[in-house]
Amino acid sequence: MIADLNYLKTMSGGDSKFIREMIELFREQIEEYNVVMPDLLRRKEYDGLSRSAHKAKSSVAVMGMAELADLLKDLESLAREGKEVERYEAMVSEFLQQSRMALEELDNTPI
Repeated sequence: MIADLNYLKTMSGGDSKFIREMIELFREQIEEYNVVMPDLLRRKEYDGLSRSAHKAKSSVAVMGMAELADLLKDLESLAREGKEVERYEAMVSEFLQQSRMALEELDNTPI
């Protein structure tokens, strides 16, 4: 499983309504990032991409996606400094793909 809801379960005391609300918020954020991040890439607005990666990092961390949070931390840092630009597209694609897969899994996971 890509997402790990243990953090949410612990912090909410197992409140399934709260967990479902957090998943729905995550879904809305991913839909936004799916539009915004490729657009920032296309326009080569790397400072904005860095800020988006920073915000997205928190979202995936709450969902227990530590490896993806690390990838976004790297993207945030690289984009802020304008380094290794050739890696950004693959990093954004990986983030969006993993997030969509996590949402599909979450849709099929009893809470």
